[in-house]
Amino acid sequence: IGEVIDEDVLHARVPFVACTQQCFAVKAGIDGLLDISRRSFCKTSEAIHNLANNYREDFKFPNLKLTFKNRQGFHFVIPQKNIQGKLPSKFIQVVKHGNNIHCSTLELASLNARNKSAAAECYTRTEVCLEELMDDIRENVSVLTLLAEVLCLLDMIVNSFAHMISTKPVDRYTRPEFTENGPLAIDSGRHPILESIHNDFVANNIFLSEASNMVIVMGPNMSGKSTYLQQVCLIVILAQVGCYVPARFSTLRVVDRMFTRMGAVDNLESHSSTFMTEMKETAFIMQNVSRRSLIVMDELGRATSSMDGFAMAWSCCEHLLSLKAYTIFASHMENISELATIYPNVKILQFHVDLKNNRLDFKEGKRMEVNCIQHYSIQRAYHAAQRLLCLKYCNQDEDVIRLALRNLKESCINN
Repeated sequence: IGEVIDEDVLHARVPFVACTQQCFAVKAGIDGLLDISRRSFCKTSEAIHNLANNYREDFKFPNLKLTFKNRQGFHFVIPQKNIQGKLPSKFIQVVKHGNNIHCSTLELASLNARNKSAAAECYTRTEVCLEELMDDIRENVSVLTLLAEVLCLLDMIVNSFAHMISTKPVDRYTRPEFTENGPLAIDSGRHPILESIHNDFVANNIFLSEASNMVIVMGPNMSGKSTYLQQVCLIVILAQVGCYVPARFSTLRVVDRMFTRMGAVDNLESHSSTFMTEMKETAFIMQNVSRRSLIVMDELGRATSSMDGFAMAWSCCEHLLSLKAYTIFASHMENISELATIYPNVKILQFHVDLKNNRLDFKEGKRMEVNCIQHYSIQRAYHAAQRLLCLKYCNQDEDVIRLALRNLKESCINN
């Protein structure tokens, strides 16, 4: 639409201005015949105004006005008090309206006819151009309909979010800052939905830059890894749509795309197993990612064997590291932390859930430490015990839990 319609053309109520706007609604260069008709329209319009100036000088009518009506076209209006005696014979179609005389001349009538003809040709050619434009739009009307729905949803979200943050304390939501190539830094970020449900939500930080573009998030089940990943995505989305964000401070660069690989589900309609679905989504990310993208992956490789999953996760991380794309990668594979010993731009975030009286303490469930995991059997046993204790919250049978813990102890002793 912008390539065809001139955005400077606006609706007007004044008749001649409206006529001119219609003639110039389509940009120059779109239709050759339209450009020729417009030149003729401009020349006759200019000639008519010059004729009016000549009549003012020749007949001593300084108050002679040139007016335009859609039906009549151009005509002269002369105050009756300016006429001394009879009106010169050159003026024809003389009509008296109140204190004014409305009239024309043969020269004006000739120019008027040419001007109307040029305007009519402009209308015809403009209509042809608009019909061609409408044909192109009809082919993409489904996309435009979807765009309209997206804009309506975006407008609703932004307005609802603006109302929500207006009821919060001033320091709970802050205005994000944007830089061209700067880091993605969030201080005390929070999940905008979960924090309204849980009063004890623990805020977390993140820092990604050209020199540190990958964060590997590790920790036991229910320690908040997936929540952390979703939280970062939501903060980036809120910032880029123009909202305040739930953080003490945030500075971001504009991301061109955001890719997520989360969850583990199959797709029976396309005959895809959980692993096949996971690989298809991963392949799409690898084929479309750019340096300015944000990639969030949650436990890539969980749908296959530990050996195959580790190989796939490692290779994907190395590929993303080579692109310098900002990446957040959550995993239970402890060996994946060895990437930090090879690549200086990899950081490890370790999430903890404290064990107190054989129960999980969630108050510190989202505390983070930055370190490289040391693969000692004691630490493995600690994390595994945390995972097994999560079974209690699923109403798992006590005998099953006790047997699992016994097998875990035997495994640690054997290793």
